[in-house]
Amino acid sequence: MSDNVIKLVIGSDEFKFWSSFSITRSIDTLDVFNFDAPFGENSGIKDAIKPLQFKPGQLFIDDELLSTIVLVNPLPTLNAESNSISVDGYSKPGVLNDCNIKQDRYPIQLKDQTLEQIANTLAVFFGVEVEFTGSSGAKFKKVKLEIDWKPLNFLIKLAKERGFLISNTVDGKLLFWKLNKKAVTTALKEGQTPLLSVTPNFSPQKYFSEVTGLSSRSVIKDPESVTIDNKNLSVNRPFAYRVKNRLFGADLKNAVKWKMGLMIGNAIKYSIVVQGLRDERGEIWKPNTFINLTAPSTYVNNETKFVIKNLTLSKGDAETTTMDLVLPESYSGEIPERLPWD
Repeated sequence: MSDNVIKLVIGSDEFKFWSSFSITRSIDTLDVFNFDAPFGENSGIKDAIKPLQFKPGQLFIDDELLSTIVLVNPLPTLNAESNSISVDGYSKPGVLNDCNIKQDRYPIQLKDQTLEQIANTLAVFFGVEVEFTGSSGAKFKKVKLEIDWKPLNFLIKLAKERGFLISNTVDGKLLFWKLNKKAVTTALKEGQTPLLSVTPNFSPQKYFSEVTGLSSRSVIKDPESVTIDNKNLSVNRPFAYRVKNRLFGADLKNAVKWKMGLMIGNAIKYSIVVQGLRDERGEIWKPNTFINLTAPSTYVNNETKFVIKNLTLSKGDAETTTMDLVLPESYSGEIPERLPWD
């Protein structure tokens, strides 16, 4: 049976036995982490991790690589009883969210390129590799990165129009992926271990009866638009928006379907806490996998499939995993056949 030993590797140095840790992984953002550890006069951790150096490292649970990371902020605390240090950071592609591309590389205008080609063009400036699951979709006719824009935010906007989520691989690549429809499903039920708690999070004002997307070239008198209906809502609550890039036909329809999916995900969320860091098969909990949840006390009246949007592996007094769940349709653009309370 696994001991769930969290190991931080920096070059040839290894550090274990944290007093507490928190590792957050997500389907659509980059890994972040925080560790706390005591240290004495001869402790190597304070010397190995110095402020404002952005040292690279790796995180392991036992001998399984969890994330390839950058150490961002060590904060030592001194008191009369003991000394401790808190260490936090993020996965290797996090630099794309912090920094801009050097001024001498501009202007950056990208014509007739796929999302994968655009991502590779930008990520290479920071020594970050890119990985795609499946085809990257149709080419963008023309896009431009402004000098004061962060590369990651720019890529996220483009990815949404092609139905992709952006995260990172365990070996530090920038990952573009879609919903894992073949993922193994774990069943959790109210009142049964390892499920500890279920908290619903509904956003009624972000829930609409239809979503209409208008092409960026559309005019009021003769708009090119696509409307997707939400069959689960009979009340008239329409929503319309203008697609920023010039999309037409099937590309415009796919963008609006994606917008509908995000609407569902923003409106219907659940947060759960389970014992331990691993599922019933002994695998470390991962985002982009499914959970069949039954919790009538929180409006999950019948067994309902959810996808893990993000999760936090943590240890303090006990080992627990906190997960945010959304309906799988949130990332497929389809309309749910039924809602959890139906």
